Amino acid sequence: MKVLILRNSETAPEGALGDWLAAQGHALEVVSGADVTPGQMQDAALVVMLGSPHGLYQTEIPWIAAQRPMVAARLAARKPTIGICFGAQMMAAAAGGEVARHPDGRFFRGWLGIEDTADPALSGPWPRWHGDVITPPPGAEVIARDAGTVQAFRLPNAIAVQFHPEATPELLQSWAALSPPGAVDAGALAADSARLFPARAAARDALFAALLRQAGA
Repeated sequence: MKVLILRNSETAPEGALGDWLAAQGHALEVVSGADVTPGQMQDAALVVMLGSPHGLYQTEIPWIAAQRPMVAARLAARKPTIGICFGAQMMAAAAGGEVARHPDGRFFRGWLGIEDTADPALSGPWPRWHGDVITPPPGAEVIARDAGTVQAFRLPNAIAVQFHPEATPELLQSWAALSPPGAVDAGALAADSARLFPARAAARDALFAALLRQAGA
């Protein structure tokens, strides 16, 4: 299967998910979120939309405003789609939901659990790196929550996760380096990653398979 990877920032590549997809024999086409065309978005057998340091509400950024109707059209056509973090937020907004900063100004960084899941494949801990929260769109089924935030939801042939199952230890350390001074204990994060990333390899593979399955791919 040909998979369109929508890389919404070079700081947030496909990581472990890209490796897994390639190992399953899928052909990956990686395109910048700023460069994707409506034809690419509609024609792909599966679209995987990745993260970004930008907020969905920053519609003064031209590519964010342009991407939203493309995603809305794909979701309306019920074509297989997976969203991760910013990609999940884009899916929510494109389908009629909302995205905003956490009302308490909280920012989630590091390996964190998920307190309420409807699917065992979603059970954490998973890497998280977000300060925005999702109000799910009409008709969405919320399947994971934690600390008052929506962590996963489903639409027909589409699934979105707010956490980052694709994040490798190296990727997490790069995000720590880009964070405000004192926001992340880089040493503690590295120790968590060294322990949890290999320990959760089977859970990660199971999640990736579940994401494809629930997206109808």
